[in-house]
Amino acid sequence: MDDSITVQPLPYRTRQRTFTLLLALFLVSLPFLYLYATGYRFDFRKPTTLISTGGLYLAVERTEAEIYIDNELVRETRTFRRAFYAQNIDVGTHRVHVQKEGYHTWVKELPVSKHLVTEATAFNMPVVPQIRVISAWQSATGTPVVRTPLPFASTTHPIIATTTLATTGLVVNPEYVSLRSHFSTTTPTTTPTTTPSRAVVSTTTVPVTPVATSTVIANGVRLSMDGEDLYASWVGSFESMPYYYCAADFPRYEGFRPTSTISIERETEPEETEFVMHPVETVSVDDVCEPTIRMDRKWQEVRDFDFFPGREGLVIMALYDGIYAIEIDDRSWQNMQPLLLGEKLEMYLENGNLYVYDGNLIYQVFFNAELL
Repeated sequence: MDDSITVQPLPYRTRQRTFTLLLALFLVSLPFLYLYATGYRFDFRKPTTLISTGGLYLAVERTEAEIYIDNELVRETRTFRRAFYAQNIDVGTHRVHVQKEGYHTWVKELPVSKHLVTEATAFNMPVVPQIRVISAWQSATGTPVVRTPLPFASTTHPIIATTTLATTGLVVNPEYVSLRSHFSTTTPTTTPTTTPSRAVVSTTTVPVTPVATSTVIANGVRLSMDGEDLYASWVGSFESMPYYYCAADFPRYEGFRPTSTISIERETEPEETEFVMHPVETVSVDDVCEPTIRMDRKWQEVRDFDFFPGREGLVIMALYDGIYAIEIDDRSWQNMQPLLLGEKLEMYLENGNLYVYDGNLIYQVFFNAELL
């Protein structure tokens, strides 16, 4: 007796019917798949159930930062310098904010267009500045000696506070002498000089007013002064120009509108954008615009300026009441966050490090408190 089991093929007519059914299902679903892929969604809460949606791609630099869209928490970042892509966002203006305890909050209103992805980059600076004090005098072990109150900041190294002007037992700080040559002041100052055997104090008055840098160019952007205002102009290739240089005006945010469900595609590094379903919003070659943006100086004198180290689209400005980081992106407004507050502070950038001079002490300002 033959116990083997033989599987017989389906009858030809059955196979033909199955193929025809599957082909019909594919052809019927194809328009719906196309509409879904291009950003259309069904919303049965509206009379018209077929609506257009867009996406939002946001780069965030802080770990454990909370990302909100229209006051709804949509993501908490997990690793340094992460970004996320949210899709199924209703067409219109949406408010986005990124916050973390101990850091300034970044807030922006952004337009979302149908079938397009809107890009933005957030930044969050420490509420309490993290600084390293560089004083003219230091102890024999290298500890800075200060005689004036420190600004509202947290120092990363121990210091010695004193009220006396005596310098017995102190040594000149060579780092201070080197950095001091990059600053000027209108206030009489005590500048240390050295000889091979002893330290000598010489009091001099330097009647020089700081003059803002005239022009700085980097990464396709030119920063230049025109009158009392600072302007950021795109001078790179048209294909590489960020969209916000020629972004059209859009209505202000009118409040939360629960019309569609926001979904998060995935969290990834900012440069990995292949997964984005819709094309990123760009400027058409047919658009006529002047790619120049006036930086918001809060009606203060721009004493100096430069690009933020390692960050595109972010500028450091020395204003009358402090040193600030300000974004070039002026969609809705420009976010400005203080790096160090104080009147008539001077700034100097060297090898990605920011040094600030208050007429007596020099401070190295750290941008990332998470790494301290």
